[in-house]
Amino acid sequence: MKEYTYTQSSAPKTDRGTKTKQKLLVAAEEVFGEMGFFQAGITDVTKKAKVSQGTFYTYFQSKEDIYRELVMDMQKQLRKAIRLGTQGIHNRLELEKKGFEIFFNFLKEHRYLFRLFRQAEFVDENLHRNYFQTFTKGYIEGLAEAQDKGEVRKLDPEMLVYIFMGITDYLGMKWVLWENREVTDSMIEEVMSFIKYGIANNLDTKGE
Repeated sequence: MKEYTYTQSSAPKTDRGTKTKQKLLVAAEEVFGEMGFFQAGITDVTKKAKVSQGTFYTYFQSKEDIYRELVMDMQKQLRKAIRLGTQGIHNRLELEKKGFEIFFNFLKEHRYLFRLFRQAEFVDENLHRNYFQTFTKGYIEGLAEAQDKGEVRKLDPEMLVYIFMGITDYLGMKWVLWENREVTDSMIEEVMSFIKYGIANNLDTKGE
């Protein structure tokens, strides 16, 4: 399989440069999220960021370049938020619950997350694949460790990770992106109930 690579943008040399680059990434997130990657242009991004096109090319070589960095940067932010927010939690089910909460809170701040990642499949297939492979690697390992401890039923951990991601994907898309609804604690509890007990109606869940 071809190894994923992409051109790294120029690193800012000053605090002002760092702030300018950040403005461009924030603007790109909104522009690509609202207009779509193929409909949006560099001019749309620079207008939103209130910088010149010449300034854009100081940090990025192309529209594809800023898009790639934006997608991977958002992934890093999400992974960091989950890592910091779940520190000290050792029970796997509690960790999953907290992870869902963090994800939906992150989604409120980055409501175009799904649109950006879905477009990645058509902008750069390797970028799209790399995003999921990078994100799921530690997740799969963590579930496998929990299975070894007897905390989680022995099922294919990779399959479970993609099932969990599918749940958050479509719930987040409907509740946050489409309907701008609040993801409540009771909704998280129902998701966790499904994860623990499935859809069978003959399980005794009293006392949980």
